[in-house]
Amino acid sequence: MNIGVISDSHDNIDKINKAISLLNERGVEFVVHCGDIVSPFAAIPFKSLKCDYIGVFGNNDGDLLMINKITSDKFYKAPKKIEIAQKSIIIFHEPFIIDNIDENIDFVLYGHTHKKDLRKKGLQTIINPGTVSGYLVNEATMCIINLSTKNVEFLKL
Repeated sequence: MNIGVISDSHDNIDKINKAISLLNERGVEFVVHCGDIVSPFAAIPFKSLKCDYIGVFGNNDGDLLMINKITSDKFYKAPKKIEIAQKSIIIFHEPFIIDNIDENIDFVLYGHTHKKDLRKKGLQTIINPGTVSGYLVNEATMCIINLSTKNVEFLKL
């Protein structure tokens, strides 16, 4: 099963639309947003995803109630733990708790830094997809994870 991971879209509608188009083209079966969608209007394009999705709120997100109204309550306060295809995944925005995550969690997904990160801690895979917006690093990125093989592919927008 392939899932898309995005973060830090920061109201950049053009890049959000590109990310969603690419995720739809690639046929991902689930999408995770690791925070900082920011404004409710930036949640509207997610209605065109051809799969289900979930997100967590980041430090810059405003009007949480309206974001959840638009997304049908698909965004949560972090951390959020989910199970997909027999894999445990924890999602949060700021990386401060990474060292405290139980090593039995298969995938640790976070955002906030706007920098891509891919590393292992035992059998655990820790990933920051970078930033969909491209702000601060001049590179808009996201990733696709094959949950079976644990292969992670970073994509530029």
